[in-house]
Amino acid sequence: MNKFAVGVVIAATLASPLLAQAQVRADASLSNFSYTLVDLLPDDGIVPSLTIVVPADYAGASQISAYLRQYGDTVPSLDDKRTQYTTRYNRDINARLDTAAGKSGASVTGTDFASLQFRTTVSTTSSVAGTRQTYASASANIVEFVLSPGTQVSFFADFNGSASAAKPASSLFREDAQIDGSFSLVGYVQDQVIGGDSKTIRVKAANGYYDASPPPIASSSERFSLTFDNNSALSSNLNLKFSLTSSADSQYYSMLPLPVPEPATTAMLLAGLGLVAGAARRRRKVQGN
Repeated sequence: MNKFAVGVVIAATLASPLLAQAQVRADASLSNFSYTLVDLLPDDGIVPSLTIVVPADYAGASQISAYLRQYGDTVPSLDDKRTQYTTRYNRDINARLDTAAGKSGASVTGTDFASLQFRTTVSTTSSVAGTRQTYASASANIVEFVLSPGTQVSFFADFNGSASAAKPASSLFREDAQIDGSFSLVGYVQDQVIGGDSKTIRVKAANGYYDASPPPIASSSERFSLTFDNNSALSSNLNLKFSLTSSADSQYYSMLPLPVPEPATTAMLLAGLGLVAGAARRRRKVQGN
């Protein structure tokens, strides 16, 4: 009976195809920050200016998060997440996860607005695996800027992002990589919102996702801008939010058609089935005696 059970286990193991290899990656950055001022009321006698003040209450800071998960048909499982926050006005922060399943990292750096940089990167490794998910995000709020009355301000930054999936032939994987950039600018006068602007950028790559899936490799580089007009007679406090996220996902689906086994695998499978059949015959002889 024990031999029969062992034979069944061997045959089942040989019949299960090895999980395919894959590497999914997404990288994003935000840098080269700058701004320009335009005098909307040239005859009001006020020189356009963007100054830095210390807010009485909330002070902007940075936040980053790195997440990596491996589960399903892969042992050992892995679930790791790191989230960090900075103190008032502190922008510099970074976190990184580096494991056999993949990598995830995020950072915000810069001594002033012009040198501010956001970076996120995630990837799966190319080793055999079941289901893997990696995610990284970097964000910051800037609330120290005050805009003079009758002034337009435009903030600029360079966004760069690339995403790629590398699903091999006969794979049972679904892969996708995505980058999201979310940027907003809101103006307040005496704690009342008087206007704002926002921008969203998305880069997505996939393989084996849907019939009409995105391309397996995608990238974007653009100089984006946010613009706000302070048409009031008072100075305006500004709230700028910048956020980058990168995610990579590789998922194993056993319900998809199995790949055709190699000849060596077929031979091993037949040998395993022979062990099962032999054990069954011996069991019948013992029962007949």
